[in-house]
Amino acid sequence: MDHPFYEIMSLDNVRELNLTERLIGIGAILVLCIIVYFVCKKVLIPLIRRFTGKTSTTWDDHLFNDKVLSIACVLLPVLVAYVFIPFVFRDKPVALSLIDKICLITIIIISVQLVCAFISSFQIITSESEALKKRPLKGLYQMMKVVVICVGVILGISVLLDKEPSIILTGLGASAAIMMLVFKDSIMGLVAGVLINVYDMLRPGDWIVMEKHGVNGIVTEVTLNIVKIRNWDNTIVTVPTYALVSESFQNWRGMWDAGGRRISETINIDISSIRTCDENETEKFKAMAGDCPDTPELITNLFFFRYFMENYLKTHPLITPKPHLMVKQRPASAHGLPVEIYCFTTKTEWTAFEHVKAEIMEFAYASLGKFGLKAFQTPSGSDILTLKN
Repeated sequence: MDHPFYEIMSLDNVRELNLTERLIGIGAILVLCIIVYFVCKKVLIPLIRRFTGKTSTTWDDHLFNDKVLSIACVLLPVLVAYVFIPFVFRDKPVALSLIDKICLITIIIISVQLVCAFISSFQIITSESEALKKRPLKGLYQMMKVVVICVGVILGISVLLDKEPSIILTGLGASAAIMMLVFKDSIMGLVAGVLINVYDMLRPGDWIVMEKHGVNGIVTEVTLNIVKIRNWDNTIVTVPTYALVSESFQNWRGMWDAGGRRISETINIDISSIRTCDENETEKFKAMAGDCPDTPELITNLFFFRYFMENYLKTHPLITPKPHLMVKQRPASAHGLPVEIYCFTTKTEWTAFEHVKAEIMEFAYASLGKFGLKAFQTPSGSDILTLKN
């Protein structure tokens, strides 16, 4: 790779420098590099910080943060050295070629660091955006850094071997199968990350369940290769990113977004306690049940209990009538007749949800006796002893 000043340096009237002149030239370049570094550090960086501090936005503060500016301060002196070194070693082609390669590789390394720092800044900016902060973009940013590093490695190899980058890429193409094997997880993770973002399948903060992998908790981090989940028992589970695309998982985000969490609990009614009501009981139970449809000719105490519970749920301040609210029967079994309470509560947080559910079920069990109903219960040892006596 030829230096841009090689043509100028190849003039026939270029005089060979003696040792003193060469040392003076090297010293001048070092002094110039130091001056450029301190001007950047002491003048340019404070000016940029002052400018970004006066703006009302925060993205420029992240984009031109300390890390980015510090790397840029290191890059500029190296560029200065790369430009002026040929004037000192113009008569030493071997030494000039070696120093040029060192400078170019240094520039490539620092440039890769600078671009990666910019990518990290963009990651922070998007994490503070209301529209993007819940998107699992960390894996994509990691992949961008991997691509930048790969480009830097290819450019570095081309400088060392004095070959065009296209030739290096051609050589790498021949070993594509090996690279696919080495970077299999990263490639699959990248594809999975794109699909997850496009279809909005997963976000940090989502509650997901994957029984196969022992996952039941909140997503804390989505990276290029893994998804990290904190289970409700505070254990940490890591799952390959591509597993979320190739396998099924349950995401409870819809429940949070809808603002309603389902309650679906059953009470097994002792069938022997279900009976038809006489006129007095009908009037009494109807007054207790409240709003209920026209009573059939043969009406049971369970009929009134079902509407009693439905009206209770309709007036409960923490129960929403949408999308569904009902008290229904399930098929009878050896354990009695199941009556299911099916509704949605506005309390989606786990602890509050469990309290609301417990309150409703406690009220339902306590109200059974008002209608002459009994909950089915498998006989225990004390029940058997009572029967014997």
